[in-house]
Amino acid sequence: MQLSMVDLARSREIITALLDDLRLDAYLFEVEPGEDQWQVSIECAVEGGWETVRLAVAKDLLLRCATDAAVRRSLLARWREVLSACRIKPPASG
Repeated sequence: MQLSMVDLARSREIITALLDDLRLDAYLFEVEPGEDQWQVSIECAVEGGWETVRLAVAKDLLLRCATDAAVRRSLLARWREVLSACRIKPPASG
């Protein structure tokens, strides 16, 4: 497996954007590159503490989120369901 530092950095940017789109109140994450599937470990604030969720995602699928709106929507929907226990930021007032 050839690990591209550019792909890893780009995937971190994409994951940050996805999690921001989900409006999580507080989170930390790590990406663990694998052969075909990458593991994304997300710690998010839940009522009464923190929860860790591990998601497997194909590297190519993750990277396509930057340019393919349908792939991005699909991944966001899946992650929204899995991360449903995480606290969401309140709507901005103003």
